[in-house]
Amino acid sequence: MIRHDVERTRDWMRSGTEVLGRAVDSLPDADLDGPSALPDWTRRHVVAHLARNAEALGRLLAWARTGVPTPMYAGPDQRTSEIESSARFDVARLRGELTDTATALDDDVAALTGAQWQATVRSARGREIPAAEVPWMRAREVWLHALDLDAGVDVAQLPPAFSLALVDDVVEFFAAGPDAPAIRMSCSERTWSIGVDGPLVQGEPAYLAAWLTGRSEGEGLSYVELPKLPSWL
Repeated sequence: MIRHDVERTRDWMRSGTEVLGRAVDSLPDADLDGPSALPDWTRRHVVAHLARNAEALGRLLAWARTGVPTPMYAGPDQRTSEIESSARFDVARLRGELTDTATALDDDVAALTGAQWQATVRSARGREIPAAEVPWMRAREVWLHALDLDAGVDVAQLPPAFSLALVDDVVEFFAAGPDAPAIRMSCSERTWSIGVDGPLVQGEPAYLAAWLTGRSEGEGLSYVELPKLPSWL
């Protein structure tokens, strides 16, 4: 499974971090107070979330490294409260924490051994996963939230192989849920199907991934009917 191929996913994590960093650096300080593409979140919230997410994923890698259970969050409210408090930091601190936490997470990834990557940890949703999935989780965060910043990063910048893996991931998530949509999708490389006789949606992987994850309303896709999707994550 490509999501557990640490060499590939670490590359996506790093390239997404670079794209994200350039987007944040391009924003004047005052623009961080402006709205992001996510409901009720400013750009400050997006940056704060990414800093705290790096720390949370680092805790999973510490779990894999030491064998001591270290969950992403101590309780259901920690994630929200940390984002809200961090979003109020002064701009210099907020920018610095985005960079510093990303660097620390990359160092944590580099420190794990082959055997430690197979250790079982638990995601914030309670799903048991190998530690090898952590770089993939971070790659999703940095690439998609780079879009959410609404700071010039375009869907077409999503790497094709990353986008294919993301479509696979979301399709698997939807298919396992109680509200799985009936849908068929295709691109030049692959086809996907959920349910029976769903409408066909066609497009390149980046545009399919953006739509499936709620980052577009179908731009760049070809379809007769665009089915309603359940929430992802």
